[in-house]
Amino acid sequence: MVGALIRLGVTVLMTAELTESYTELRLSPHGISFLTDGIILQRYAEMDGELKRVMVVAKMRGFDHHKQLRLYEIEEQGLVVGAPLSDYAGIMVGEPHRK
Repeated sequence: MVGALIRLGVTVLMTAELTESYTELRLSPHGISFLTDGIILQRYAEMDGELKRVMVVAKMRGFDHHKQLRLYEIEEQGLVVGAPLSDYAGIMVGEPHRK
């Protein structure tokens, strides 16, 4: 079905919820990430005593893209993406700390 939609010029957006430990970073269930053109990882992280939303473009086939982690918020106007989190490390493994 996905192939048929793509041939019609439709952009297909799929989501997958991953159940994982923070020490293991998997991009997709069942090892299917090689089939996708783009992967955007989203996760929650505790930072400065608050629960924050973090995202990163992990893969974008055929395009050079930024790979920085960024905070994001979902507001009435839509998605608001913040500046790169260049002053933190360990976010993706569940141990965020300032560099």
